Amino acid sequence: MDRRPIFLTKLVAAAAATFLVGLPGARADFKEFRAIPTDRDLVAALQRTADAASKKFPRLTSENLGLSVIDLTKPTDPIRADLHGDASFYPASVVKLFFMVEIFREGKRSPEIDRALREMIGVTDNDAASYLVDVISDTTSGPELDEDALRKFVDRRRAINTVFSSLGYDVSAMAKPWSFGPYGREKQLLGVNKENRNRATPNAVASLLYWIVRRHAISPNASDEMMSLLERPLDPLRPTENQVKDFLGESLPSGSKLWSKSGDTSEVRNDACYIELPNGRKLIVVVFTRAGDDKRLLPAIGQRLFNELH
Repeated sequence: MDRRPIFLTKLVAAAAATFLVGLPGARADFKEFRAIPTDRDLVAALQRTADAASKKFPRLTSENLGLSVIDLTKPTDPIRADLHGDASFYPASVVKLFFMVEIFREGKRSPEIDRALREMIGVTDNDAASYLVDVISDTTSGPELDEDALRKFVDRRRAINTVFSSLGYDVSAMAKPWSFGPYGREKQLLGVNKENRNRATPNAVASLLYWIVRRHAISPNASDEMMSLLERPLDPLRPTENQVKDFLGESLPSGSKLWSKSGDTSEVRNDACYIELPNGRKLIVVVFTRAGDDKRLLPAIGQRLFNELH
């Protein structure tokens, strides 16, 4: 049996752990998130937000909503709270945050890669994400594969999972996002029961954003570049902006600043943000829902939450 792909996966994980954790001042793992103290008042604010949302949107039962918030207003004393923060959801295009970080970790940069990063994060382009997944994993989409070739293909795609798992993240980010659906080997990759479908928890995404915002993602310069990609000017909006209206950013009070990555399908509607409110409060907010067909949902959740925290 050819074990080279498995060896390469283990090598990637070992290199990631050494490179990321070994950076001065950069812990870069999920323990950093877990170490943030949970604040009872913040938990209560999330619960009131969830209760109000479930009354307005009856389909939004507790198992269909996940919230995770980190309050960074006092940078040396952050606090956090979550509701169903460790529940797995289909992340839709929010998974592109993990693709972005992995591109920076691998150091694979070129004008074409940079263009794809801007399109993938800026306007959530799936073609750009597909290209970057191929760059990360050294794979390409195509016709169905036989059993041996498929095993090698899946193992290469699993490398990014191995990297983040070694850092404590509960995430699967091995499948390309599609506008209509996967074909060929991409459909094979998902597995008979879709066991390889992308998944993430609100806490995992909040932790990743915390890492970026604190400039611990790969390096301070890399983190700054990622923040630049995620920035969404609100006044005025960019002509091409498609991740503010119908998402959390729509409900922000005037004078707020926003950095975000959203994701939606007919099944889910999600948003992951770093927000600076005009009253000086600084928040990481991640909302995952299984109610993708209602565009009113995230603005309503955001309005209630920001009223609680403003």
